[in-house]
Amino acid sequence: MTLDNVVRSLAPDSGPGLTPGAREMLTQIMDMAEPAPRARRARWRPLIALPIAAAVTAAGWSATVVLGATPAAALDIKDEGDHYLIEVKDLYANSEVYETQLKDSGLDISLKVVPVSPSFVGEISPDTPGWTSGPFPYADKIKTIDRPEGCDFSRSCPIGLTIAKDFTGKAEIKLGRKGRPGEEYQAVAGLHDRGEPLHCKPFYNRRVSEVRGSLAALGISITDFSIKKPGQRGEDTEASTSVPDSMYVTGGGMSELGKAFLIVSETPMEEELMRTILRKEGCAADEKSTS
Repeated sequence: MTLDNVVRSLAPDSGPGLTPGAREMLTQIMDMAEPAPRARRARWRPLIALPIAAAVTAAGWSATVVLGATPAAALDIKDEGDHYLIEVKDLYANSEVYETQLKDSGLDISLKVVPVSPSFVGEISPDTPGWTSGPFPYADKIKTIDRPEGCDFSRSCPIGLTIAKDFTGKAEIKLGRKGRPGEEYQAVAGLHDRGEPLHCKPFYNRRVSEVRGSLAALGISITDFSIKKPGQRGEDTEASTSVPDSMYVTGGGMSELGKAFLIVSETPMEEELMRTILRKEGCAADEKSTS
């Protein structure tokens, strides 16, 4: 996922009133809003909707029939009746190792486990070939596994897939895992999204100096800025490694472990748009955002 793609999805237009660009983004937020989360686990990323449903519970992992499970197996593949439950045991195995094990179980699936920002861990990446927007093409046949209650981005939690036995097609899937130092994330969520470092913390329309301090307290440095001028769309932003501390932050994300980028502007985003985004993220309005 390129920085331009992230900027296009995270950087709202600014200016007086609700500009066409801001209205377009507001409509996108409304259109992509997800249903109310189940009690077991909050759904993440209101700006990047992933149509993935939970399929099994942690208790359901004790199946009696095991396919391709050896002490050194990269995947634990269990027969669960109408579907296979696949837990990734070796998060860093070569994709060919996964593919061989899956094909030995009769599944024509190419699986890559890739580094992603915290809220994408355990989820199917939108960088999956053939799926960059819209409904996930295999949503009724391939799903992520349910993880134990309370299992969030700060813990090492099992990740994997369930694949329906009547799935007869060929699929290429990218599944998110925690990144290691120096690994560039292949899927990026907003810094303010649920599960990300600044969720429900002062962020939108705050000055660069304040956001820099908030990130530094979490051990995160800022490596890049994308400067957005009033009226510009995301793809027209200017990249820089430094900006004045007085600029306003209107977006951003994690690029790799401990490193972030910010989207900034000389003017704040519109209050109406900011409040709508915060509501969708389950956060209270930031009354002092433009101080």
